[in-house]
Amino acid sequence: MATRLVLLFCLLLLPFSRAAAQEEPPFGRVDLRVETQAEISAETPYVSEPLRLVIRSAIRGHVLLDHIIQPSLVDFDWQQFGVDASSEEMIDGFWTPVVERVLMIYPLRAGRLTIPPFKRRIAYRIEESGKVEAEYVSAPLQIEVRARDALVPPGESFLPAKSLRMTDAWEPAPDKIPFGETARRTLTVEAEGVTADRLPALPNFRAPGIITFAAPVERRTIVTDKGPIAHAVYRWSVRPVSAVPAFAPAIRIAWFDVATRRMREALAPERRVAFAEAGRERVAARLRESPGLTAPQPLIAALASFVGAVALVLLLGSLPARLLARRPRELGALRRAARAKDAAAFRHAAARLAQADPERWRKIAARADIGPALAALDCALYGREPPEPPPLAPLARAIAGAWAGKGGGFEVSKAAPRL
Repeated sequence: MATRLVLLFCLLLLPFSRAAAQEEPPFGRVDLRVETQAEISAETPYVSEPLRLVIRSAIRGHVLLDHIIQPSLVDFDWQQFGVDASSEEMIDGFWTPVVERVLMIYPLRAGRLTIPPFKRRIAYRIEESGKVEAEYVSAPLQIEVRARDALVPPGESFLPAKSLRMTDAWEPAPDKIPFGETARRTLTVEAEGVTADRLPALPNFRAPGIITFAAPVERRTIVTDKGPIAHAVYRWSVRPVSAVPAFAPAIRIAWFDVATRRMREALAPERRVAFAEAGRERVAARLRESPGLTAPQPLIAALASFVGAVALVLLLGSLPARLLARRPRELGALRRAARAKDAAAFRHAAARLAQADPERWRKIAARADIGPALAALDCALYGREPPEPPPLAPLARAIAGAWAGKGGGFEVSKAAPRL
């Protein structure tokens, strides 16, 4: 009889114990870890160095709704890397759903920084009470960050990456630009382990003797299993100012190798920029196409050429010197631009003079009273912070006098373009 009473009492308590068990929230935990890209994991990261923050949460139970609550990361820039990844792992002898979220974080200052707790809030079902909410919280995580002053001077950009590649392409070749046309320069930068917004701004590509027009920078970030890959394309249209060769400066990009913890430099070397010698090539082509002494009547052709040359010499000798020194019309355009104080029109007229007689213009541009003034004019027109252009009227008179052969010998200017 007593045994029956005990069994009956246990049966009466069974529903209450089951309900109490179902009132308990499911098993769950949230963990944080920070990963660097250094070969030695114990290395302290620098300010702005990209770090992987992995938020890993595991919950076992009948979950209806859940979401991850991210705290305010005041000491970091951050960007979510990809989408949340779901999997199942054996935890404490049970298959448990696991969710991982990856953020790329960039420390904003040096010192001991704290990553606040992340939360995962869920709603689960129980038989007696319906839906109940629960919250799982990670422990805060602290990391040490050091300043980058030992790597780059204050105020300069800092580009940490796992690898960096730079290619420099010209179309056509910079020293074989067809006369009067424009070359296209394309600089491509690809960095592994960093996003495209952290690549440098458009490099400074200005030099005396060349005109450059920059196109908008193209940036994109490629997401891979190993991390982001930044891709940027810089483009310029390049044209020499005159027939005198110029030099495009080298482009350098300093970057920090996060694997070896060393500063490195990517270099696009200095390039000579010049028009192709089209005039000489055209003359050579005409000579190759001319029959010359292979004509059917070589003696008559040679005699006619000789007589014509003698007649031309006599005719030129009889002309007045004023007609022989006839000035090109570009000098008139030069004087008009000087009177109107139009620096752009003045430089255009000077370029037309250079095209009319490259050899004479080379000597004129080398004069001490003309070369520095032309360089100052180029700086005023094409410089990043253009100053006031030089007086145009005296420069126009000097060029006109030099073109006519006045003003004595030529004194070479130290500021003249290199040949």
